Amino acid sequence: MSKSKKAIYYNPSSSIKVNGQDKAGINITNSGTSGYYNMDSNEQKAYDYAGEQFALNLPELNVFDADTQRKFDNQVQTYINRGVDDINDIYEPMLNDLQNDIASRFGNLDNSIFMDNLSKIEDSRSKTISDFAQDVQTYRQDLVNNELANRYQYLDYLNNYRQQMLSNILNMLGASQNLSNLSNSYYSNLNNIYSKETNYNPIGDISSLVNTIGSAAQIGLML
Repeated sequence: MSKSKKAIYYNPSSSIKVNGQDKAGINITNSGTSGYYNMDSNEQKAYDYAGEQFALNLPELNVFDADTQRKFDNQVQTYINRGVDDINDIYEPMLNDLQNDIASRFGNLDNSIFMDNLSKIEDSRSKTISDFAQDVQTYRQDLVNNELANRYQYLDYLNNYRQQMLSNILNMLGASQNLSNLSNSYYSNLNNIYSKETNYNPIGDISSLVNTIGSAAQIGLML
């Protein structure tokens, strides 16, 4: 005599709670499967802010407004002033020493020794000034490059933040889906135990059920 079939058990949904709040879950219906994730207010603010700042800064990424240009000009002028002072601190004492030395030795500066030494000092100063002019151009370009690097880094941070949050959401949904699969596997084993019509082996079926319950308990502990 065959046994009557029991009703098929299944779990249509699963959810994950954090601090007692429903955080993420999977819903299974005849129409398909859907998932949800509930952001708290701080998560929502941070996510929205990152998106707004990214959209706001992206169009102006490589554009320098008047204030930025003025900032560059001021920094370059400060660099020039400091460089000119350094050059003067080097060569003015040399010229003064030369003049004093020649004047004390010859009584005047109208001689070839003074002119020769003066020419050497002036040649050296001219080369230093020329090199410094190149340094000024390099310094200004470095300011531009650093500004661009900071802007790109900021946008990269905003984008990575949003991507990381999306990744966390997908991980939570994946964990919820795994719980749903495990739960359905558990109910499937129950269904198999109670709906078999032939070769019913209570010891084997109960052992399978115990293993399934044990797996569910271990996953519950890990969560």
